[in-house]
Amino acid sequence: MPLTKLEKINSNSFWCIWEITESAEQLQEMLVLTDSGREEIEHITHPIKQRERLASRCCLQELVRRLGKEYQGIDKDEHDKPHLVGHKYHISISHSYPYAVAILHKMLPVGIDIEKPIEKLGRIAHRYLNDDEFTDCNGDLKKLCIYWSGKEAIFKLNGKKGLNFKRDIHISPFELHKRDVIRSEFTLGENTVRIALNYQELFGHIICYCF
Repeated sequence: MPLTKLEKINSNSFWCIWEITESAEQLQEMLVLTDSGREEIEHITHPIKQRERLASRCCLQELVRRLGKEYQGIDKDEHDKPHLVGHKYHISISHSYPYAVAILHKMLPVGIDIEKPIEKLGRIAHRYLNDDEFTDCNGDLKKLCIYWSGKEAIFKLNGKKGLNFKRDIHISPFELHKRDVIRSEFTLGENTVRIALNYQELFGHIICYCF
């Protein structure tokens, strides 16, 4: 079982990363799926995407079992946000082949994202970066990836459609390290929510999470 890393963030939160080496059939054999979850997987025709979805759920299963609880699968709400069946813990999942990640917090909403720095992020930077963020990146591919992945994590934390990456989610300029915490915020209507965005570079990918 290639659970590559399971890390305790604090007494209420854990995250993990899974290297995807198994077939879809092998992943399904080790995983609890709800009827809706099984239907979702069966409707995915791309074999790699199917394995990514399954592996992200394997991550969740490991996190729940780490707490000594029974994993009963996940369901998704009208915003496509996943929720654990039978537990009130907050969760988030992501994948970027050949890795999948998940995070769990006992009390607070969470968001996680994993991305690989690729040239496409530079080509679409104008769609998700405001002027200050664009200037801070100065074309650096890893920074572009942290901004993109960080905004994805914050979007997932909010859990509802409607946040605009460029207009509503703001990440403060930062120095590039292997791992760090960045001051961030998102605006929803007249309310501004401040976020401590964690990021790290691992296995050639950028992983961002927040709660």
